[in-house]
Amino acid sequence: MNLIIHRGTHEIGGTCVEIATDETRIIIDLGMPLADPRDKKKRLKEFSLTGKTVPELIRDGILPRVPGLYRSVGEEKAVDAVLLSHPHQDHYGLFKYIREDIRIYLGEDTDLMLRASEALLGDRFGRHEDKVLMRDRERVSIGDMNVTPFLTDHSGYGALAFLVEAEGKKVFYSGDFRGHGRKKVLFEELLSNPPSGVNVLMMEGTMMGRESETLQAEEDLEIEIASTARVYDGMKLFICSGQNVDRLVTFYRAAKRAGAILVLDLYAANILQELGRKSLPLPTNGFKDVRILFTKQLMKRLLERNLKHWYERWRPYEISPQALQRVGKKAFVMFRDSSVHEFEATGIPKGSVLFYSLWSQYTLEPSFEKTQAFLERHEIGLKEMHTSGHAVLPDLKRFAESLDPEVLIPIHTEYPEKYREHFGNRVRCLKDGECFEL
Repeated sequence: MNLIIHRGTHEIGGTCVEIATDETRIIIDLGMPLADPRDKKKRLKEFSLTGKTVPELIRDGILPRVPGLYRSVGEEKAVDAVLLSHPHQDHYGLFKYIREDIRIYLGEDTDLMLRASEALLGDRFGRHEDKVLMRDRERVSIGDMNVTPFLTDHSGYGALAFLVEAEGKKVFYSGDFRGHGRKKVLFEELLSNPPSGVNVLMMEGTMMGRESETLQAEEDLEIEIASTARVYDGMKLFICSGQNVDRLVTFYRAAKRAGAILVLDLYAANILQELGRKSLPLPTNGFKDVRILFTKQLMKRLLERNLKHWYERWRPYEISPQALQRVGKKAFVMFRDSSVHEFEATGIPKGSVLFYSLWSQYTLEPSFEKTQAFLERHEIGLKEMHTSGHAVLPDLKRFAESLDPEVLIPIHTEYPEKYREHFGNRVRCLKDGECFEL
């Protein structure tokens, strides 16, 4: 069995892994790189790929060179399957270039979330009709390989790790994971009952280089947000990913602690609705302290995609930007810069605050300038309230110790050389495109 990390040995994001036998080839993830391969100082923007052909994207280093993976390229035999670990752009962002005749394997929740996101945002994933939905620890056969998915704790809902078995060998791909989220029980379950006899562990190391950092658990973040909110007399705006289900729950629970309602936008509300979990904070699930914000931009987008029913179903729970003024400090409100003019038209209460719950470096990018100007115009405080979706070093060590592989290969990290310091001589650092034979 051969293993090739086509991209991800020395960077975070853009992950693409191949595992192959003489009979079967599978690809795990095909993500959008965070940095532009042509200029690592620049962030790669999806719109910059518009109009580019597959050969051009391969030439520019955006698509890794993987024979048999892409549409409209050569006559190579297609790879047998592509597995998706979780619905983050740096793991699925280039799936739309995959040949349509290749079968896609992904988790049930990932499929639900991506279909909802596609409906709202357009075709970003690809038109793959041949899909297999995977469930936690239920093995599937692909050619002469057996693949077992394991649900993990991560900021991407429904994230999976994969155990791949073939030719008497076992490879475990960790995907992205952590041990301090709201689903940390999944992390502990995997550590208490790991697969045995793992030959190779490909383990993510996003937090390598930041070994001294300690991260808050989601429960602690919830308490800090609620405590900080009490200092501000105005509205509590917040920015987070509409797909970060754990964080939406954190903001709901923080709002409840602060005696406020949670106001979701139409995007986040529909993502949670499509997941179909009764435990998620939606008014349709009996959460009476949740409202849905109707803004012109998102309503227009839903109308354009013939999804009028996706906002009409929230009419009984609607709150408009005008109504937010009356609610004032008794609301935690999901904020998007596309709705700045609607907020400003109704007035911003004095003493308002914006909780920023994404990676802090994003506030330094040009895309944040519109929000920054909005904050300055209305003297709105900015408070960063975030915790990572990735494992800290102590949890990485527990993970590696539990699986006890013969070989540990760094992936999804900018500091692969640091692995030897913490994990010893079993570490094997690869280069992108290098073949490792088991």
